[in-house]
Amino acid sequence: MTKKQTNRLLRTCAWCNQDIPENEDAYGFGAKANRAVDLSDKEGQFVSLNLALQDKTIFAFVPSRSSTADIEGYDLVFITCSENCAQSLKDALDLERDVFDEE
Repeated sequence: MTKKQTNRLLRTCAWCNQDIPENEDAYGFGAKANRAVDLSDKEGQFVSLNLALQDKTIFAFVPSRSSTADIEGYDLVFITCSENCAQSLKDALDLERDVFDEE
């Protein structure tokens, strides 16, 4: 992924895919990845995740070691344009986890 693509994803909502204007606040939250997933070679990059139940692909940032997100125990950081999109994305992630962890 190029630097231009990375910068664009930093200003794109992970849920609704709308641009987040430079003068607008962005919202973010962290999440843990499945223990079986090794993201060590993706530090400082965006990764795509498929939400099968939503038939949707989203992007998450993998924080580098010793970053605030990493220190707080997060493997992934999601950027959204609003609290509503953040909540919708959290709900979708919870549903995916609940359904697929039962298998």
